[in-house]
Amino acid sequence: MIKHFDKYYLTDDKAVLLDKYVAINTLLQNSYWAKGRNASVMHDAITNSLNYAIFETDTERLIGYARVVTDYATIFYLCDVFVDLEFRGRGLGKKLIEHILLREDKLIGISGLLKTGDAKPLYEKYGFEECKSICMIKNG
Repeated sequence: MIKHFDKYYLTDDKAVLLDKYVAINTLLQNSYWAKGRNASVMHDAITNSLNYAIFETDTERLIGYARVVTDYATIFYLCDVFVDLEFRGRGLGKKLIEHILLREDKLIGISGLLKTGDAKPLYEKYGFEECKSICMIKNG
């Protein structure tokens, strides 16, 4: 799938994204959660997930990425959502989230999880709530 908007396009083509795994890993090095992640780990993560990326149409530059881990039946985990610092404030993160949560038929109607330290207001707009009393986490 390729969806064009403004000067950008969104794709979930796994072959394209596997080809760009080094660029995706480089982009995510600017995040607080994936700093230091090895590119080979990113390759495996892309292989085993639903993936979405935004590219600048004219330059083919990767400017945003998000990943979803799911069983397609009961649960999904939204992770690695990141937009290049230079392109923030243009609604591109919202485009990623809206596509994943409102237009991805595979995920509609099942429960979702995510971890965030700085974007709670964004995700609350799409129905996410804090789960202080019912969640546990084991970090790898």
